[in-house]
Amino acid sequence: MIKNFEKYLAGALLLAVVLLMPNVSFSYNDKDANRNTGGSDSDKSLNIKDCDFMYVRGSTLYFYSVKEMDFITYEGEKDEIVNYVFMPNTLQLYYSVCKDSMMVLKYIDFASAEPKPKHVVNWDLTCNDCITETYGTYSGLYWGNGNRYISVWHEFSWDSYGFSNVKVFDLQTSKFIEDESKYELAYSDYEPEDGSEDFSEKFYQETDYPDTDEGKITYKFVSKNEADKIVCLSDKLKFESDPEEYYLVSVSPKGDRVVYAAVTGWGDYPHGPYCVASADGKMQIKLKGTDISVDGGPSMCWLDDGSLIYVANWPDSKKSASGIMLLPATGKCKPVSLVNVGDFVPVPKIK
Repeated sequence: MIKNFEKYLAGALLLAVVLLMPNVSFSYNDKDANRNTGGSDSDKSLNIKDCDFMYVRGSTLYFYSVKEMDFITYEGEKDEIVNYVFMPNTLQLYYSVCKDSMMVLKYIDFASAEPKPKHVVNWDLTCNDCITETYGTYSGLYWGNGNRYISVWHEFSWDSYGFSNVKVFDLQTSKFIEDESKYELAYSDYEPEDGSEDFSEKFYQETDYPDTDEGKITYKFVSKNEADKIVCLSDKLKFESDPEEYYLVSVSPKGDRVVYAAVTGWGDYPHGPYCVASADGKMQIKLKGTDISVDGGPSMCWLDDGSLIYVANWPDSKKSASGIMLLPATGKCKPVSLVNVGDFVPVPKIK
């Protein structure tokens, strides 16, 4: 289960970067309370290249710039958007809409001069087929085999606490895969180009075994510095219960920060917060409002400067912040609330 969480998050984090593309005509939504509307800056126009991530409300796409604390909207789609994903290294957004209670796959190429929604295929699934019975959320879209195949999972099963079947569409032949090979084709063989895998041996869980059978086994998350010495990245944090396991989630572009999960309990799923630490262990914080159980973990990604964007969707209290959060790369490392939505995708950088 945990390995699936890590794989899911790692795949999502591969897309975390800033975008370069031609100008496209977009509009603003003045009703959003999170938009910066102060001074003359509120009248300026953002370009897609200024934006770091995208999220959805209903049928509207929002492209958000962390630098400007502002956004632009694309309102060319008219049906409710329920899941979405960029094809890696492109500005082609594939997404499903719920139309007359049925799932329909579409795409928009934001590299074109006039991006417009285009029909791809009817999934031949009802919208309810793709909703989890645990958190009531929709199945995501996934790439497989060199981005030739796109898939959506369906038929929730309590035996596995997840979906039991998958529809895989071949974009090259415009046909569904009907045989058992679809389960392999539903998973991506995409490998990161940011060097994140090179850090996987530098950050890891360390276990202290007791000298006697009655002693308590303790776990900690550590890193190995340039002098080959072990530095603990979890000793400054207080948890509700001692973590039973830690695992690496993601490493910042420069390798100086890390996100890791702390498993503090079990239910239907493992539970516990995500944590962020500097590689030298001097900065350690728990990301409040996060839990590793929620749909394989919340959306998160790094910006080039080392800032972290993540979703707080597991409220610790009535006063806790929720939605998309920013953990700055410098300063007091205090999370800042950006937008009150529960999911986002990074906008790809075009090389």
